[in-house]
Amino acid sequence: MEKIAEKEAVKNMEHLVKLLHREWERSGRTKAEVTIDIADKRAVGIRLAEEIQERQGQLEAKELDFKECMELSKENFVLLRLTKKIKKAGNRAERRGNGISFTVEMDKEEYRLFSTRIRVQGA
Repeated sequence: MEKIAEKEAVKNMEHLVKLLHREWERSGRTKAEVTIDIADKRAVGIRLAEEIQERQGQLEAKELDFKECMELSKENFVLLRLTKKIKKAGNRAERRGNGISFTVEMDKEEYRLFSTRIRVQGA
């Protein structure tokens, strides 16, 4: 009986994590707009990729409790979402060829991670 209950609990947790991943892939309401120079697009992308790899390494290397694993996973999903936004906006600006910078709308979580990981200059 315990083995069945344990398998059911694992199945439920896997389903919960899958739902969380879907939720984390969606951006929230825009809280900030950040302007990035086209010349800095590559450097920003590299820095975000380093952050994602660092968190992934922590997830794989350390014995973390469930809460810590979920926090790191969530941050990785937010950083991945942000990376996609920056790449898309940067590519759009380069195709238009009409500027030296582009603007990216960010939700609260994206902006918090971006501003703490990438040096942000105030307007």
